[in-house]
Amino acid sequence: MASMRPPLEILQQCMKETRCIRNVCILAHVDHGKTTIADSLLATNRLVSKRMAGQIRYLDDRLDEQERGITMKSSTVSLLNIVDDEDTNEEQPLLLNLIDTPGHIDFSTEVGAALRVCDGALIVVDLVEGVCVQTREAIKLAFTERCKMVLVLNKMDKLIVELHKDVNEIFQCVLRAIEDCNAIVAELYQYEYCDSEVDIEDTGLLFSPDVGNVIFASAIDGWGFTTKQISKIFIKTLKNESVESLNTKLWNFDAYVDSKTNTIKLGGIEKGKTNLFIQLCLKTIFHIYSTIVIQMQKDKVSLIAEKLNIVGTTREMNHTDSKIQLRAIMQSWSPLAEIIIHQCMKIISPPSNISDEKIKYLLDYNRFCENEFHRSCLDKLVTVFQNSDETGPCVSYVSKMFCVDKKNLSQNQPKTFVPKPRNRDQTSEKKEAEKEQPKASTDEEKEETKVDEKDFSIIALARVFSGSLKTGQEIYVFSPQYAPDETSSGKGAQLVKIQELYMLFGRELVLVDTIAAGNVCGIGGLESSIVRTATLSTTLHCVPFIEHPSQPPIVRNAIEASNPKELPVLRQGLRTLMQSDSCVQVIIQETGEYVLLTAGDVHLAKCLEDLTTKFAKIEINVSSPMVSLRETITHGTSKGDFKRDLENSVTVEASQIRLTVVVVALPDAVSNEVEKSFKVLSAAEELQQTSGFELFAKRDHKPEELKAPTAKSFKSEAMNAALKHTRDQLNSSLDSCKGIWCNLKNNIWSVGRMSDSINLLINTTTDYRRNLFETLDEHDQRSCFDHFVVNAFNSCCKAGPLCEEPLKGCAFLIKKFEVVHDEVLDGTTKTNVNIESTLSSAFREAFEKQQQRLMEPIFTTSIQVNTNILGKVYSVVSKRHGKVLDAVGMDEQEKSFLVKAQIPVVESTGFANEIRKTTSGQAIPTLKFSHFEIIDGDPFYEPVDDDEDEEDVNVESAVRAMKLRKAIRKRKGLHVEEQVVVHGEKQRTLNKKK
Repeated sequence: MASMRPPLEILQQCMKETRCIRNVCILAHVDHGKTTIADSLLATNRLVSKRMAGQIRYLDDRLDEQERGITMKSSTVSLLNIVDDEDTNEEQPLLLNLIDTPGHIDFSTEVGAALRVCDGALIVVDLVEGVCVQTREAIKLAFTERCKMVLVLNKMDKLIVELHKDVNEIFQCVLRAIEDCNAIVAELYQYEYCDSEVDIEDTGLLFSPDVGNVIFASAIDGWGFTTKQISKIFIKTLKNESVESLNTKLWNFDAYVDSKTNTIKLGGIEKGKTNLFIQLCLKTIFHIYSTIVIQMQKDKVSLIAEKLNIVGTTREMNHTDSKIQLRAIMQSWSPLAEIIIHQCMKIISPPSNISDEKIKYLLDYNRFCENEFHRSCLDKLVTVFQNSDETGPCVSYVSKMFCVDKKNLSQNQPKTFVPKPRNRDQTSEKKEAEKEQPKASTDEEKEETKVDEKDFSIIALARVFSGSLKTGQEIYVFSPQYAPDETSSGKGAQLVKIQELYMLFGRELVLVDTIAAGNVCGIGGLESSIVRTATLSTTLHCVPFIEHPSQPPIVRNAIEASNPKELPVLRQGLRTLMQSDSCVQVIIQETGEYVLLTAGDVHLAKCLEDLTTKFAKIEINVSSPMVSLRETITHGTSKGDFKRDLENSVTVEASQIRLTVVVVALPDAVSNEVEKSFKVLSAAEELQQTSGFELFAKRDHKPEELKAPTAKSFKSEAMNAALKHTRDQLNSSLDSCKGIWCNLKNNIWSVGRMSDSINLLINTTTDYRRNLFETLDEHDQRSCFDHFVVNAFNSCCKAGPLCEEPLKGCAFLIKKFEVVHDEVLDGTTKTNVNIESTLSSAFREAFEKQQQRLMEPIFTTSIQVNTNILGKVYSVVSKRHGKVLDAVGMDEQEKSFLVKAQIPVVESTGFANEIRKTTSGQAIPTLKFSHFEIIDGDPFYEPVDDDEDEEDVNVESAVRAMKLRKAIRKRKGLHVEEQVVVHGEKQRTLNKKK
């Protein structure tokens, strides 16, 4: 199908007008209709035909995407449309850079990468399923990335035609979806802007149809409307109303139409009247569907078209198929693409109006503004970004790398062939010349064919924030650790040349010479300089954009080439895979083994498909999944009584210091609070940090400069407010735990370095003043050794004694910390290593003294099922050591339930397929990582015959824990204590009694 997009010259002209640009992405749960909506929008530029929109799923260009019916990677397309501006009543061009994102939970990092280059997001919700797991995740990501949201309530047709719901039930579905989305936004706002005095009602963040940020739609039938459009239809029939006043009243549930006077009155709730929204909006749609599709009253079609102000009927409006007939009428009345484009223009801000808050968020303003020079660089950048200045320095952000077939690049498209008239004399001369020329050797020909050209290219998806990118331009690539300095040394920056620039049209990429500020584009030739994301800038006085670590993939598979000689090919293939897929990670074990980290079954299948067919093209072997566990301790006695746990302390002497440490289990409330605010607490810990060697030097040479401890404070007011709030929340969570925890409010020494495995180092000494909210007491000699204790704590938390997995949920209490003898520290590396390793061993020994346990990662799943297959789902879950948390009745008539269950990641392989087979395809679960859970069994348990105490032991869990521990130790090449029978025949009883 030939694409008929607007001419490139017109597109490039619009690219320079930043007020005409909107950068928007589509987010939703899997199967809620994102790609179908994208098809409707593509039809406006004739990239797909209007008739095929919704069925072709043009942006799902991979074979496995089409087969599975789900999107696996985000695709970008630039669309140009002429829109009527309501304010000026003039037509103006609108360039919509649209990114369609995956809805499957396995590909959520793709969503984050898309949002970072966008200013707005379309949140699509299926009214039948309502707000699902990934909808919540999508709203959370869009809110975090400061993107303006528009809610699209999809599949209204399904409620009427398939589920046969009446208008009141449809209204409840609509209301529930809007309220659920608003509840998510309100919760996020409350946490993010905890000290804000602005009420959320006044922020414009909530979804409300009268504001215009809610669209009611059926993507498959290609129509959508806002309450304002309904107001325009009924304005002629109702008295004393303007479009604006009627639009406001449509979402006021106390308003109703008085049929006698034909006016709108209030007091509908008290009188039990049907509200305006049901009367005018829902009844209109319900009437059209029931008349045309359900009752098939052909004679009423012309009357409906007349009421909807449709001028001129088309052939399809008189079609014999009622569904085609309805689609033609509804698309003529209110085409979905037109509504979405109009609302994007109205609600989502252009790049020239990018908010101050969004810029500061992208540039991580609060982190950099502690340094005066960095702050001056930031302030200049904020001004440049807001003006989208083409003459200023060029700053762009690469949010991800993606793979594209070379045949889809415009320079490789087949050229139009124009035949020329042949000149017979020239032809004969050419033949003579060919006869004289000797043929090239066959060896050379073979050599040429041997050079295997890659049939794909790796392209960077970038957004230009200021200046303009040009082909051949030299630009710096910043690493995430780069920080500008006054000398402009360029440390951490690499100079590269822009080789190719592309405009993106879904499957097709078109070569251009320049990309202006505010646009999203593709950049070729950067694969050797960028692994995944990067900041590009023509000036060194720029900071790298913020990098958000997503939830790390927890399913690991060892991978190897079937033929060992092909290892270099596999290595290169894995690098390309890691570049082109932002959800995957590849690590090399100490044993030299390659491990592929993926988000789940579907993601693993996609990665293996890419490796074998595109990136490596070799046969590969994949191990069974290896899951990352955590190590922790549990209370020896009752949860409230720590006395026995606190006795298991360890005292160690290293060089000049003596330390006593004990480990106890960290309460969940404290752990969760630290995890929520880890970024702020970590920044506070690093702020005004002085190394021990600097303090030693100061004590020896400038003792008068030693400082007393002071409260730490940031130069950014926002960070100070966040720190105060975090401190208050942390104190209240410690209070709620009671016992010893109430006395530890201002004693947290360190929160460690792992944001996903929280452990705390806590100061419980009576005479050493130390907490992360204050600077060190430099007069106290022990402050010189402070960093040794913190480093030893971090090194112990990184790998525990059970099976070298990270620790989680442990509180290391330092009971005594004293200098034994006052010697001069020589400052050599050997001394440092000795002190740190001795302290780390003591921490480890203290951990081993308590009851050790393993923690395994848990997936949660929500499965919608009918009562007749409920038992089958329960049996599959329990067989895999899972547990059903809840089964909520969704619909009494349909007898459907929403089952919420948890399954250990270790047992999750093939779970979705098994559920699908067991329920004959009626239930399709998605697995989402939830948390780590303690396996309630001793990992050192050995089964013993006739054990009297075994009644108190959870044997099943203990055996699981023991097997997991041994399997991981074996895999890592660690010692495993196992009885191995050497001479089996000597153990046998040879004489057989007959």
